[in-house]
Amino acid sequence: MCGICGKLYFDGRDSERAGIEAMTDVMEHRGPDDRGVYIDGPLGLGHRRLSIIDLSSLGRQPMMNEDGNVAVVFNGEIYNYLDIRKDLRDAGHVFRSQSDTEVIVHAYEEYGTDFASRLNGMFAIAVWDRRKTELVVVRDRLGIKPVYYYMDGGFIAFASEIKSILEDPGVPREVDLQALSNFLTLHYVPGPRTMFRGIMKLQPGHMMTVSRGVARIRRYWEVRKDESVVNRMRKAGEQEVAEHVFSALRESVRKRMQSDVPVGALLSGGLDSSAILGLMTELSGRPVHSFTVGYSEAGDDSVSEFRYSRKAASHFNSSYHETVVTAERFLDCLPRAIWHQDEPIGEPASIPLYFVSRLAKENGVTVLLTGEGSDELFAGYNRHWGEVLSRYYMLMPGVLRDGVLNPLIRMLPRSPLLKKGHRSMSIRDFRERYMSWHTVFPDDLKREILRYDDSKSAFKDVFERLMPATEGLDDIDRILLLDLSVWLPDDLLMKKDKMGMAASVEARVPFLDYTFVELAFNIPAGLKVRRLVTKYILKRSMERLLPDEITYRKKEGFPTPISRWLRSELKDFTMDTLCSTGALGHGLFDKKVVKRLVEAHMSGREDHNRMIFPLLNFEVWHRLFLGMEASPRFNYL
Repeated sequence: MCGICGKLYFDGRDSERAGIEAMTDVMEHRGPDDRGVYIDGPLGLGHRRLSIIDLSSLGRQPMMNEDGNVAVVFNGEIYNYLDIRKDLRDAGHVFRSQSDTEVIVHAYEEYGTDFASRLNGMFAIAVWDRRKTELVVVRDRLGIKPVYYYMDGGFIAFASEIKSILEDPGVPREVDLQALSNFLTLHYVPGPRTMFRGIMKLQPGHMMTVSRGVARIRRYWEVRKDESVVNRMRKAGEQEVAEHVFSALRESVRKRMQSDVPVGALLSGGLDSSAILGLMTELSGRPVHSFTVGYSEAGDDSVSEFRYSRKAASHFNSSYHETVVTAERFLDCLPRAIWHQDEPIGEPASIPLYFVSRLAKENGVTVLLTGEGSDELFAGYNRHWGEVLSRYYMLMPGVLRDGVLNPLIRMLPRSPLLKKGHRSMSIRDFRERYMSWHTVFPDDLKREILRYDDSKSAFKDVFERLMPATEGLDDIDRILLLDLSVWLPDDLLMKKDKMGMAASVEARVPFLDYTFVELAFNIPAGLKVRRLVTKYILKRSMERLLPDEITYRKKEGFPTPISRWLRSELKDFTMDTLCSTGALGHGLFDKKVVKRLVEAHMSGREDHNRMIFPLLNFEVWHRLFLGMEASPRFNYL
């Protein structure tokens, strides 16, 4: 795990070492163990190293081949590097280190730009080919590792973090208004945009080749249905599929335990993280370090999962560690977290991720295995069983639906989940139904709060780009593809990477081994949601490993007491940030609408925490990166 950056000039200028050093050093947290800079005429590469594999100086980057015509910087881990290394040695390549980076160098020599399709891992890689004067930048298939870029007529700059690109004073610091609109709708910014106008994300499974001032981007991988595999799954018995899932996940965990530094598990006490911990324990044959985080109301199970994480840790005799986040710690960390994340944080769960990563680091653990990706592969969210319910709802005769069912639903306590689920079930259009689960600011309110007409453009470009690949899929599989392609990399994986790296900790995600993803995506939807039981086949596969209390517990996500905190411990901060005389100085929001939302929440009449928290984060982000407090050398380390 590291940080990479670079710049390539098109207008005849030579790259300057001081500029690359500045880009590199602002990401010191991503790699506190070493720094490397490479300059070759118009091209400059920078690297920060967090030593995981081959801790010796031979693993330093940027790394060149023998004749110096290929240079590589790399962030991530290649789990099949030993197999590729053997093939390359058989082909005549000579190695001088034990690092996976050197495998990339020789793989590019041997296979050209097809090298990426041979890698199994998480990665953001830049390759400079001196002979071709060509820069190649590639991102892993699922988007586990980030890479951003900015390009104008004179140069292209890229980096693992946006703040590195902003070290160049020539890069504008302006809000991308479409990205802001998307953020208000989704509480994150879907790629390829970022909140900075002109700074883009290289999408998962894509490669960018830059030569003679022209950038060409192509997709080298996408998950697809293989009908022959699907048919085999349908013919196989349920138990056989469950066994296949278990053995494939076990192998993925085994690969991700490769390390020359201590490895632990991020534990919530849910199915996914408990399964990872159990498999790690089984594979290692000894207790594994596990880490969890909760809130100050630790005795209240609605805001803390300690009860379940302790049970899982005890079941596997884990060396278990906890940390507690109070409102005071939460507020103190917020600007730091936003700075590390480069963009506004739409949900409060990002903050605890930082604290639990720091807890691991304080206990000598540099690598954490986590459970991200399971819900997007096996249908673990409310929207997945909601999609199943919507089928039955639409099949009901209108008289029965409108005359009996709807009145009964309206008589039930109006929880936010029930309200959203009922509204979603009644929407016939798939796109609108999918968006109803994700939307934070409804379109009418968003048009009211923004000082420009959005005309329902949020998410449209992303959805239309993905939709051709979902033709012929079951609606559950269509949702999973969208979740896997957008929600997962642009929200969950982004904050996991940034918050882990803020503490110099590497997060690895066994559920997102691309071979496991291809297997899971081809499992029939009926084995993922059965009789409204989500992740059905995964739960069946883990029955041998986990107690039923954990396997079949109700999914709770990562609940936070933010709604109450906004009315109490965070009230002064909220009012000052959003409603004071000097607030909202950027002029992008209508102050009256913001004040109305805040006052309604403070009074207890309505719960607007899901709208207020993104607004708070945008305000802090704007001050740090674009306002009077912004500085290219701003640092919360």
